[in-house]
Amino acid sequence: MQEDNSANHPVKVSWAEDSDNERILKLSPRCAQSGMIRMYPDRSPIFNRLHRLVDPGSYHALALNNTRVVGLLGTVHGNMYFLDKPLRTAYFMDFRVDPDYRKGLTAYRLVKPTIERERSSGARLGLATVLRNNEAPMVFTKGRGGFPASLYMGDNRIFNFIPVRKLKTDPQFTIETPTDDDIPELIGLYNRFYKTYRLAPRLSEEEFRHYISRIDGLGLKNFRIARADGKIKAVLAIWDEAPFRNYWVTRSNLNIKMLNGISRLFSLFADMPEPVRTNQPLKQLSLVLFAHDDSTEALGTLLRYANNLHLGGNYSLLQIQIHQDDPAIASLKGLTGISIYSEIHIFTETHELAREIESTPGLVHLEFQHYL
Repeated sequence: MQEDNSANHPVKVSWAEDSDNERILKLSPRCAQSGMIRMYPDRSPIFNRLHRLVDPGSYHALALNNTRVVGLLGTVHGNMYFLDKPLRTAYFMDFRVDPDYRKGLTAYRLVKPTIERERSSGARLGLATVLRNNEAPMVFTKGRGGFPASLYMGDNRIFNFIPVRKLKTDPQFTIETPTDDDIPELIGLYNRFYKTYRLAPRLSEEEFRHYISRIDGLGLKNFRIARADGKIKAVLAIWDEAPFRNYWVTRSNLNIKMLNGISRLFSLFADMPEPVRTNQPLKQLSLVLFAHDDSTEALGTLLRYANNLHLGGNYSLLQIQIHQDDPAIASLKGLTGISIYSEIHIFTETHELAREIESTPGLVHLEFQHYL
């Protein structure tokens, strides 16, 4: 592909192979994310196992200095629907560069062949999420260096809530674990829900069955539904991603330390969640594949149920991601937590498509495939 022949930092970019697994895993600790918790994603034992389950055609661009991995950029494919039409979409993720190489052209050399590969493969859209106030990757959203400019589609709210007290659930809904017989109704609910957005995926029964049979922790027993008048009004999955990814905590800030202190104090009187511990993986559950049938009350009941289910349990946090302007934000009422925000950027095949998307009202809905 491309080579940087700088005398100090010779870097070669190629496509990652399975044999690169161990040295790719060694890059993550050098690229810890700063925020309320300083941590890095550990994808042991196989860095791309989940990506391949979601998209067998996923791939990573790899930057090497001799045998050392100094940069990585991954791509996962799927369809986003716009005006009920599927658009092949490349989701760019796993973008990280060794701190010693961030002032050079390593990031550019990872992005350039990836964009070229997607253009030649027929991708209509590119999708990337960038943590708010993380300026380093923003250069690639501004239309410089021969790259297309992005459409900013608002912020995703990454809400981390802490199960510290029992919450009341709405008695009009019964909460159940779905059965195989419920799957057709669930697929209908998902796709009605997705149609309310400007850009969103769709879900076929085949895809859903693939997820629940092949992805550890996403079996039907991990889903909950809220039912009223015999109909499913909301659904979500409570997913432990540990078989695929752990967030390894290297440092917590003062707020987290204070929260841990309060938890220790209250643990004398009540069951409290697992504290956030440094130099250990974060004990976290992800709430994914959620949908509601025009009932944020039903979704809120499921979230409060999940909170109650894990009171005094083995997890420190439960995480859900919702667009900041989504009416579903109302379902978070009553939960105790901390929010982080990521910007959603869309890249389009043509200027005409960009203008059409920009002039169409509505929000973007991302699913777990979009924040791997």
